[in-house]
Amino acid sequence: MTAPAHNILVTGAAGFLGRAVIEQLALLGRPATGVTRRALPEMRQVADYADTPAASVIIHLAEEADRAVVNRLGDAYADDAARIMRNMVSRADRVVYASSGMVYGDDNDAPCTPATRVRASDTYSQSKLRNEGVALAAGGTAMRLANLFGSGMAATNVVSDIARQLGAAGPLRVRDDTPVRDFLGVQDAARAIALAAIADCTGTYNVGSGTGLSIRQLAGIALAATGQSGREIVASQPSSRRSVNILDVADTRQHLGWGPTPTAAEQLATFFRLGAGLGQ
Repeated sequence: MTAPAHNILVTGAAGFLGRAVIEQLALLGRPATGVTRRALPEMRQVADYADTPAASVIIHLAEEADRAVVNRLGDAYADDAARIMRNMVSRADRVVYASSGMVYGDDNDAPCTPATRVRASDTYSQSKLRNEGVALAAGGTAMRLANLFGSGMAATNVVSDIARQLGAAGPLRVRDDTPVRDFLGVQDAARAIALAAIADCTGTYNVGSGTGLSIRQLAGIALAATGQSGREIVASQPSSRRSVNILDVADTRQHLGWGPTPTAAEQLATFFRLGAGLGQ
């Protein structure tokens, strides 16, 4: 296809990650046009993301981020997401697709590399892998993202749940304190996606901190950062099954010159302090 030279479109640009990607592209001297389904200033409105205009690069972020919601919607969601992705690759010279590190499953003690076996264990991971395949077959890029946090994130994730409880009395409660996950600040993730868009790279890249924190450690970081270390951490449904998902980002460092900074624990502590109004 013939697309306008050197232009970049970002779908889902009004969302948590989309706003950060637009910002990072601007910092890199590559301003992009946001595409949304809402009428917003300086953004391109579409009724259906399948109608996203032609571009040199489309960064496709406009998918449901809540795994539970996707699994509840089932095949109807996955089929519609695939329809949109097929239209994306027909309208762009290259698509940079926001996938998920959860395609590796949660039973790998060692950090997962792009070569690690993937597991399509539910509709969410099946849909991500299906759309990765469409993007990659067309010469695009799949960015497998860790658990992102930052201002404006969804209220339904564990970081938000912990943040809401800071400053309250009594125990800090989580559902299960045993899973180990890779947490990454949204601006770091956005920078990796922006670099992939302008570097003309293809293939699969992990975007995470490269380290794992249990949910109990996450809660401990939040309490320590806000001067509440004396509060008890209570898990309502602890599991005896080991659940680990950590991303190896060596290939991303090598090919994109990208790495998270500072450490995940430091970023999280700053996030929780700022959320509690304690400054840095």
